Amino acid sequence: MSQSPSRPVFKDVLIGVCDGLDSTLWAYGFAAILFAGSFINYMPQGVSLILAAWGLLGLWVALTSVSRMHVASIDDQSVVILAMLFIPLGTAAAEPLSLSTLLVLLVLSTVLVAVSLLLAGTIPLGKILGFLPFPVICGLFAGVGWLLVNAAFFVTVGFPVSAQLPNLLAVDAGTAKLLAALGCGVFMVTFVNRLQRPWALPAVIVLVFGGFYALSAALGMDRAELVAAGWLFSPAPSAMADWQFPLALISFTDIDGALLLRAVPTIVALVFLALLATSMALTTMDSPDHAPLDQAQEMRRQGLGNLLCASLACPPGFSDAATTLQLRAFGAESRWAPVAASLTVLLMAVSGSWLVAYVPKVLVGAVIFVFAYRMLLEWLFDRVRGFQPVDYLIVFLILGMVIMQGFLAGFAVGLLIATLYYVLRYSMVSSVRARYNLRDYRSSVERPPAVSQSLDAHADAALIYTLRGFLFFGTADGVDLQVQKDLAAAERNPLYILLDFKRVTGMDVSARTSFLHLKQYCERRGAKLAFANVPVDMQMQLSAMDAVSLENASPLFFEDLDYALEHIEEEVLARFAPETFHLDIRTQLEALFDSEERITLVMHALERVELQPGATLFQQGDLDTGFYILESGALSAYIESSDHARLRVKKFGPGSLIGELSQFMPSGQRTATVVADSEAVLFYLSNAVVQSEDMADSRIAAAVHELVARSLGMRINYMNQRLLLELD
Repeated sequence: MSQSPSRPVFKDVLIGVCDGLDSTLWAYGFAAILFAGSFINYMPQGVSLILAAWGLLGLWVALTSVSRMHVASIDDQSVVILAMLFIPLGTAAAEPLSLSTLLVLLVLSTVLVAVSLLLAGTIPLGKILGFLPFPVICGLFAGVGWLLVNAAFFVTVGFPVSAQLPNLLAVDAGTAKLLAALGCGVFMVTFVNRLQRPWALPAVIVLVFGGFYALSAALGMDRAELVAAGWLFSPAPSAMADWQFPLALISFTDIDGALLLRAVPTIVALVFLALLATSMALTTMDSPDHAPLDQAQEMRRQGLGNLLCASLACPPGFSDAATTLQLRAFGAESRWAPVAASLTVLLMAVSGSWLVAYVPKVLVGAVIFVFAYRMLLEWLFDRVRGFQPVDYLIVFLILGMVIMQGFLAGFAVGLLIATLYYVLRYSMVSSVRARYNLRDYRSSVERPPAVSQSLDAHADAALIYTLRGFLFFGTADGVDLQVQKDLAAAERNPLYILLDFKRVTGMDVSARTSFLHLKQYCERRGAKLAFANVPVDMQMQLSAMDAVSLENASPLFFEDLDYALEHIEEEVLARFAPETFHLDIRTQLEALFDSEERITLVMHALERVELQPGATLFQQGDLDTGFYILESGALSAYIESSDHARLRVKKFGPGSLIGELSQFMPSGQRTATVVADSEAVLFYLSNAVVQSEDMADSRIAAAVHELVARSLGMRINYMNQRLLLELD
């Protein structure tokens, strides 16, 4: 908890103490919401529990976070969402509730938030939440703002906003109380915004508190009269005398199991919003001027902190981005500020609960109104700047559902809109990244020009589609329709339809059904449906659905696109140009040279070599002694990575030059290991032979150099084409 000499510790401590006093006032507001009505006698104890949990959570986060300035607080949205279950903050009427049921609801919701935060620190739940459209987020949090407005009404005048509001305000000076709370709220906002000092809110609270009692004295009203008129909370100053640990107050026979079951959707919504708010807060707090936050680690730590809150039957809490940034703006730079704030809150938990009997309802109501004002201002104005009309419509549609039908209805509409938003936006992006035939896209197998020409002539024997994104009923059906359209327009039916899954992030069951229909359509047209780069779990799903064609009783799944193209090319050549598999060395050289003289010169210098399957031609790192021309069979080139894994980089077919690159390397070493895939016949041209022949006839060197240049030119052309395809 170090502090630079130029930054006195007491300044950060003073800022923290002021924030702790602010938090104390919010805690009074939360307790007034949760322990209203029949639980009013437990309000002093509720204040102490919320303050104690707030202080412990804040202290835990302040000391364990990598950030020196990290403030945590109890979540206001969780308070009003939970209160919705037993006071009429939504449209549904309140249900009678026992103290045991209330405490179990608080413990259960906080434990579930804790578990969710611990899970979010282990699996990437934050990334999943990131797919929620921002207009939906704005609408949901604006709905919470409306619940705070209702809570402010309930605390101030004893009832929420409803159609009967004008009539209810006419009773028990309801209008005067409401106007007093609103007036105090406006005064507090104006005072704090004008001064912009850490002590501004505690100072204005003292002013309002003093003004209330000065006016009461002037009117000759004592505490009993103020309680009877509804201006003060009713518990007596000695209500804390019988304080007990909250979990000890739970009587299992008094728990309303049916209400707990009905509360499950509400608690799910609470957990969802808590995770979302935590993720957004951590993102907002991350700054290049401070230590980078590891969101997963911070979420795990806050999950543990919420277990402390649950042990005290307190609502959940997490990072408070607004307060953290505000304290930074005031100049706080060390852990002393959040630690001092937490210790202040803990001190008030021990000694400040007796104030409940003297805190005016209009003051607490004003605080909640201020909180609601800030939330509505943020999510209905500040955050929505630049929105399109449809985005505004989404925000106000969700808010309208919360106002008219309750928060759960608004939450359900928000999730529905998020789903439709995702589906519509995502389905407008085609999952077919690109479409090729065998002329456009070839395997890495090196083939002589005559064979390449045969493949070009039958390029439409295969259609290759590279797919992307998540495949569901909308996008996978688009792939199906695109392939059917291409097959219908083809002059002749291809042998293969190849789908590359390299850029596919996942698929659902509807996508597998689409591929089943596509496979059936392809096979009716005489084509086989093959897949490349498909993860093992997806292979099992597609096989179980019978959505992949078989060849020799094996499904056509390939490790990667290159192996798939190699297989298809071999099948196309076997079907349409079988003679290309039996080209002797002279025929291959004739395709490279237009001079019989040069062919004769090269043939004279060659030495025949035979290899059995699995035999090594040369090893990576061997010294160059010459190069080879492959007459028949196949060989593959492998390079070894730093972790000793072997990666195939090239396959050689008849007519390929092998090892010619080494003579141009400064080290003179082989750049790869070449192994025979099958029985092979090669012709070897050693450097020694070339040099000795060159002494007698320099034309041999010219012919060899021309042969190498042509081979390298074809390779470079292939690499350029492949690079362009990858960048497309």
